[in-house]
Amino acid sequence: MFDDITELGRAQRDAAWGEVAKRLAHEIRNPLTPIQLSAERLAMKLADKLQPSDAEMLKRATDTIIKQVTALKGMVDAFRDYARAPKIKLVKLELNTLLREVLVLYESNPALKVDLSLQALPVMGDAALLRQVLHNLLQNAQDAILDADIPMIQISTRLEGRNVLVCVEDNGVGFSPDILPRAFEPYVTNKAKGTGLGLAVVKKIVEEHHGQITLGNAQSGGARILLTLPLLEA
Repeated sequence: MFDDITELGRAQRDAAWGEVAKRLAHEIRNPLTPIQLSAERLAMKLADKLQPSDAEMLKRATDTIIKQVTALKGMVDAFRDYARAPKIKLVKLELNTLLREVLVLYESNPALKVDLSLQALPVMGDAALLRQVLHNLLQNAQDAILDADIPMIQISTRLEGRNVLVCVEDNGVGFSPDILPRAFEPYVTNKAKGTGLGLAVVKKIVEEHHGQITLGNAQSGGARILLTLPLLEA
């Protein structure tokens, strides 16, 4: 008799990564603010007392420190978001309406094609957390098509049985074979920038909504992400 412990192993890894992220977020954040403040004070106190060439060097150095501290704070925020359980507040939402609100921020992108269901798609969801999910998927798609000859992002919704489906496709490079099986694991990414925590956080939020998210590659060769949420039935 054999038991499939794949999900148990994944849950144990997620819990371990969450604990690591929580400790890192706490330990890293503590020194960041004094580092930034010290750099700002140095620039303010010394700029008028130095020769122009030295003042310019000081400005470049302190600007670099401040920018890198800001980047580290962004990483810490990502650690924090991954480590903590989402504080979810489920209310009745119409998913197409929520999606249209998110898409307003991307409407200037000519690569974006939208095909929303004509049917109402009511779900129980946390609007803020679902917006975070949608923004993450759209941002990933935008990053993926930067080098495409004719960039394309397709987002669509539909009703399938008792589920609401949201599909995001792009014609970027897609998921590589070695990344795809581990794409939801923390710090696994093929992006040059980023923490590799985005999809891990998305997965946690979707599961808190009793939904599923699946990854694959579209026929175009780009990424295809399918988000499934339970339909709120009358």
